[in-house]
Amino acid sequence: MTTIASDHEHVTAHCRICGYEGACDTYVIPEMMFGTREEFGYYLCPDCGCLQILDIPADMSPFYPQNYYSLEAFHVEYSSNFIQNILVSRRCKSALFGKHKWLNRLLRHFVAFPPELYEFGPLLKQCDLHDFYEPILDVGCGAQPFRLAAFKKLGFKSLLGIDPFIREDTIFRGVHVLKRDLSEMAGRFSLVMFHHSLEHISRQRETLEFAWDLLEKGGVCLVRIPLVSSALWEKYGVNWAELDAPRHLYLHSEESIRRLGEMVGFRLTSVIYDTEAWELIASEQYVNGISMRAENSYFVNPDVSMFSGAQVKALEQEATRLNTEKRAGRAAFYFQKR
Repeated sequence: MTTIASDHEHVTAHCRICGYEGACDTYVIPEMMFGTREEFGYYLCPDCGCLQILDIPADMSPFYPQNYYSLEAFHVEYSSNFIQNILVSRRCKSALFGKHKWLNRLLRHFVAFPPELYEFGPLLKQCDLHDFYEPILDVGCGAQPFRLAAFKKLGFKSLLGIDPFIREDTIFRGVHVLKRDLSEMAGRFSLVMFHHSLEHISRQRETLEFAWDLLEKGGVCLVRIPLVSSALWEKYGVNWAELDAPRHLYLHSEESIRRLGEMVGFRLTSVIYDTEAWELIASEQYVNGISMRAENSYFVNPDVSMFSGAQVKALEQEATRLNTEKRAGRAAFYFQKR
């Protein structure tokens, strides 16, 4: 295990989030997903606590090759039993929105709740949605928006994904995904989601302002991000896998993301911590010089990795503990348009 060194260099920098200007601690972080080990400088704002890249590369496309995990695209049309879909969506409608509970009791004899309800139901309930026709936008969803596909299976009707890095417009399990930037979008949405995409975007405040403009009054902007104000940053320092230099331009603290939302006009209504074991596994590998895509990586060939089944289980338990203690390396922030 490693910890953050106390003798790192300082630089005079301007925080792009809170506007602080002055001395900041700096860190040199290597690229470890693909294992190029190219080094990038980051600085930590002492005011809001946001860790951000010193110099944003002029062209980010080389860092998103077509084998980047979220960009591998293929067209998949949605098809399944029509009648069963209707019955399942009727049950899910009752569970998510509290409607027609008598029908839910009747239908449980014919169809079970899909696993997607247990996985995404808590998230959807936090978003204060009222029916399946409320439009939902997923920003930076990649070519395979599995969350939107899961929402479609539950019964949602108006779903759209966008990502400027995908090769072309595509369809995944009946969900349309457009090669678009958020600034190019129009319309109105009840929910705009950033599932680990905001940290990849250079214009942080402007991006949330675009989301604000697209939201209906009372709509929710869901932002899931890695958290530098966490036990994982404290424990692993520059070997923390969620740094993902240089793709992650910003590693927010709870304070900096709260401030950013409030600058735009959002009200933070809830924070849900959701660290997963893979973060700890990858960070342990980075400490030992093993990249995410290395031949002996757990994510490529677990049988020859450095981890036993018992060790993986222990890291899963640690992730659960960090979430419970609110010291996790990831969290979901629910902002409501006032």
